[in-house]
Amino acid sequence: MHYIFVINGRPDKDFIVEEVNRQIAQVGKGLDYEIYRTMGVGDGTRFVHIWCDLHPNKECCFVACGGSGTVNEVASGLVGFSKKYLGILAYGLTNDFNKCYPDRDFTSLRKLLAGEPRAVDIIRVNDSYALNVINIGFEAVVASRVYDLTESGRQHAVNRGIFYALFYGWRNRIRVIADGERLNWRRLFLCTLSNGRWVAGKYLCAPDADPEDGLIELSLIRRIGRITLLRLLPHYKRGTQFECNPGRRKFIRRRVRSVKVKARDLVHICLDGEILSGQDFNIDILPKSIQLILPSIVIMKKRFEPIIDKCGEIIDYLMSSPDIPQDEALQFKIRLSIEEAVENVVRYAYEGGMGWIEVGTELDPEGVMLTILLKDAGVPFNPLDKPDPDVTLSAQDREIGGLGIFLCKKLMDHISYKYEDGCNILMMSKKVA
Repeated sequence: MHYIFVINGRPDKDFIVEEVNRQIAQVGKGLDYEIYRTMGVGDGTRFVHIWCDLHPNKECCFVACGGSGTVNEVASGLVGFSKKYLGILAYGLTNDFNKCYPDRDFTSLRKLLAGEPRAVDIIRVNDSYALNVINIGFEAVVASRVYDLTESGRQHAVNRGIFYALFYGWRNRIRVIADGERLNWRRLFLCTLSNGRWVAGKYLCAPDADPEDGLIELSLIRRIGRITLLRLLPHYKRGTQFECNPGRRKFIRRRVRSVKVKARDLVHICLDGEILSGQDFNIDILPKSIQLILPSIVIMKKRFEPIIDKCGEIIDYLMSSPDIPQDEALQFKIRLSIEEAVENVVRYAYEGGMGWIEVGTELDPEGVMLTILLKDAGVPFNPLDKPDPDVTLSAQDREIGGLGIFLCKKLMDHISYKYEDGCNILMMSKKVA
């Protein structure tokens, strides 16, 4: 597959180019790729759309390298094209859409290349698109102010945007009609239309949104006072605002397919950090319209209970990790170490296997060190305390036991043990790159 890394062309984003080149070098030769730096707002969308139009049959992954704005520009250019994929390398101040998949690593090129495509929804607004969230009313006033402050390079833009909106974004003459139902009459405080769950990096605006269900998560507040707003803000960060809402008649929550927004005057709405101005907006969801490459899992983890007669299943599960390279010699060492460690738990922790074991793998952000985790609630037992057997002696003269963990020490690069919260935790690490 061909990869195109799309990066914001502003001079302050030069560090992203350096980081992308560093990760490409780590991957090694053979990657078919190019790097494109955008030349202004909207240029990413234009570039992706034109490239896809000129290469309709070529399989390509466009990797958005940056924050929510860059991701949205690339995704917007992909709508309507087949054999084209969206990849993400998260280098922005906010990377909100990624948080819908918390078990995936959106910072590693290695994990992106080992990833799998997943069809996700995107929201259409007139002729524009939003992959994550649309903000209307108070939040849009905040976002437009944040956009201005960020462009001028100022700090603490979100907090300053909120302060500004407390005076100028209070009563918005905007009507919202969702699936044919009019939700408010003259004014509203805010309305959020979500495909993702997070906004502005730290606010959980739609905790139940699902980017794969073909629906828009709508939240609307008709009118509230400033004191009520200040009380809601901490809950908005945690996603508990629906449990502490200002009243059923003022707080509306729906899952819808289409929305019409009509304003008395010219207003701004925010699409993933980008500002769109107008008075009439037709909004709908386009199900499964973007092929997102989900990076391989950051941490594989699974609990087996009981573990009796499941040694083979546990070993096969760990060896199925995509982080273990296709190197027969390396796989042999890792598999043998896992076998010895699992059997050690069965033999000593539970004396027969009638307990549980939690196992998993994790690869460091550099893609170099693989860690294998084994956790159980059996009898406290540190296998590293047992002295290494004297392998120069014959089998008849050596003490019974200890050979398995000795092999692990020789085959792995590092082994550690701790007893925490009533559990034995054994971690074995091996350099895989």
